[in-house]
Amino acid sequence: MFSLYCIFPWLVIGIGVKGDSDLSGCPSTENAWRYRARSGEKFVLFCDVPRLGLCNKKNHLGKQQYDKTVCQGVQWYKQPQNGSQPYPVQNDYPRITWENNLLQFSPIDINDTGSYICKIKYKPKFVEKSRQSKGITCFLNILVEVQPKEKTPCMDSVKNELYLIIGSTASVPCPGMNCEGDLQRRDVTWYKNGMLYPKWQNTNVIIFEDIYHSNHGVYVCDYNVYINSTWWIVRAVVEVKTIVKNTSLSPIISDPPTDKFTLEVELGMPLTLECKAHFGQEIHFNPVIKWFAEDADLNREELRQENISIISKVEKTIIYYTAFLKQVTKKDLLRNFICFAQNSVGNATRTIKLKQKRGVLFTYILFGTTTTLVVILLASAFIYRYWVEMVLLYRTYQAKDETLGDRKEFDAFVSYAKQDSSDSLDSSSLNEESFALDLLPKVLEKKYGYTLCLFERDVVPGGAYTEDIVTIIKKSRRVICVLSPSYVSSPTVFELQAAVNLALEDQTLKLILIKFSPFKEPHSLPHRVKKALTVLPTITWSSKSAPSDSRFWNCVRYHMPVKNHRRLGEKRFNIFPRIFS
Repeated sequence: MFSLYCIFPWLVIGIGVKGDSDLSGCPSTENAWRYRARSGEKFVLFCDVPRLGLCNKKNHLGKQQYDKTVCQGVQWYKQPQNGSQPYPVQNDYPRITWENNLLQFSPIDINDTGSYICKIKYKPKFVEKSRQSKGITCFLNILVEVQPKEKTPCMDSVKNELYLIIGSTASVPCPGMNCEGDLQRRDVTWYKNGMLYPKWQNTNVIIFEDIYHSNHGVYVCDYNVYINSTWWIVRAVVEVKTIVKNTSLSPIISDPPTDKFTLEVELGMPLTLECKAHFGQEIHFNPVIKWFAEDADLNREELRQENISIISKVEKTIIYYTAFLKQVTKKDLLRNFICFAQNSVGNATRTIKLKQKRGVLFTYILFGTTTTLVVILLASAFIYRYWVEMVLLYRTYQAKDETLGDRKEFDAFVSYAKQDSSDSLDSSSLNEESFALDLLPKVLEKKYGYTLCLFERDVVPGGAYTEDIVTIIKKSRRVICVLSPSYVSSPTVFELQAAVNLALEDQTLKLILIKFSPFKEPHSLPHRVKKALTVLPTITWSSKSAPSDSRFWNCVRYHMPVKNHRRLGEKRFNIFPRIFS
């Protein structure tokens, strides 16, 4: 009999026997698929009759599910009652929809009475490889008779939609099963989401001891009734929704993020206002969400809705509500824009205040000015910090030799306090005499090529001390004074006094003061010496100054005369580590 149902639509639709329409593999059954439905209710049809198991399989949990790897394609057709050609059933959302093997009516209507044909192509498991590659195409003819609602008794008690509270005990009855009068009934069959559930067979009520969220879905119960010498399958659908208890809270608005939120806008430009509200679960859910514009006199104007979207979850519903202003005016800057949300418990509001956005040109000017000032400050700080190194770098490549033609013999005369034989000497530390006689010549003469004058080394003894000092200073371009407590309190300070007096007469003579150790100026110092110690720059010696490429030696070289030395050129890159360290 089932093969005849396969052949009939195949002849009507006009698809040839050749190709993939091989009917020899179609399952057979003695029952004709005749369904009775009640108008105004939700109704579903399965292309793959679940009891045949063409496209259903059991998953690892033992539950049946639709197998897309077996069923390669499903198409629905309707045969008009006047006998004209079948035509494809189109998705007419929201009333008629179909997906995979499920055709759904929400709800079904009297005009939906007729014959429905589904074309199903599937791959049986036990066929030859050549036939399995092509698959088998079958046609199922399903007759549907829709009864008017007023002809069905006790329909007021039929519940096609149930709300079950999670964690409670509840039951799902077969809708309208007791409304068929004295008709003979048998063989109750249950389905959930299109899958056959054998454990629920031959019972008109499904009882759940504990409701879980997974119990939601579309439940279908079929039972056979004997009408006018013909067995019909009466199909009823009940949609089960699992919920939590009704909320006791008012709505919560999460966008705008805070109340009295300030939004920068441009005059004359359109504006979109978005509101996001969270509503707790309610069985009779009737939310209210709106946008209002309120002026200074508290007069409210409802804004036109632009878009609304709803996201439903088990414990709450999220609603996005969008309003639109075609053009922002100065009047809008004086108004408050209020998002209003309300449920059966209470309401919530969020307010937005509009603020005129500063002009783009002003922003660019402010940004440019700020950036320029920051760059200037950073560059100034860099130049101030590394000015000595930059000058030395310039001298290496561009500066002229200032010693040419000045008729002077020494680059610098070194003045320091002579160590008395009675003073205790600490061989482990550097004193000013060893600094002047050993370290200064080692760095300035041997490494950088300067010519120093050391009194004990370069002056022939026998002359007058004061005259020799004046003569040597006149022959020198610089005077290096190694300052220390013993220097300012000893007769050697005369050398500093003589250098100051001669520098006032000779503009090319300059003093380089090196503070070797801290000291306190004696009251007996000549006035010009005190002023020189105050005015002239001083280079301080420390324990970190010993390396020849330290900042201390760079500062000494900065004050020394500019000379072009062959050996100096070989060391010209020594200042780079100092700058970029």
